[in-house]
Amino acid sequence: MISIELLRRYPFFALLTDDQLKAIAMVAEEKTYPKEALLVKENTPATKLILLLEGDVDLVYSGGGEGAITNALVGSIAPGEMLGVSSIIEPYVYISSARATIPAKVVEIDGAAVRALMQVDKLLGYALMRNVASAVLERLKYTQVELAAARA
Repeated sequence: MISIELLRRYPFFALLTDDQLKAIAMVAEEKTYPKEALLVKENTPATKLILLLEGDVDLVYSGGGEGAITNALVGSIAPGEMLGVSSIIEPYVYISSARATIPAKVVEIDGAAVRALMQVDKLLGYALMRNVASAVLERLKYTQVELAAARA
């Protein structure tokens, strides 16, 4: 469990009430990762939603199969941003890996528990999905820029 005050500091949780923050805080814990640690692995079950508190994390994609690009950079996560949003979007599988580029401090939130909370509290579900959609759009913009640069 973590403090609701910790969550309250970050925009992803800004629309939540104290009760909603408390419910999420109860299924969350702080963790640290050393440089080069893998926080999540591509094509594995998405079990946690992660808030980066300190450090820097690269999102990398391999895609698998013959001729696949190995560990292509597809994004970067800065402090205050979320990763692991696949933990609350079906089919609940990570679509990229996340690696700490420097030591990282995070809050890991149990994905299944958050989904259960979202089923019970529809306003919580709406607020979180709205913020997830925003995060996904930002990553899509990054991808568009990278694709445009690759074609040039």
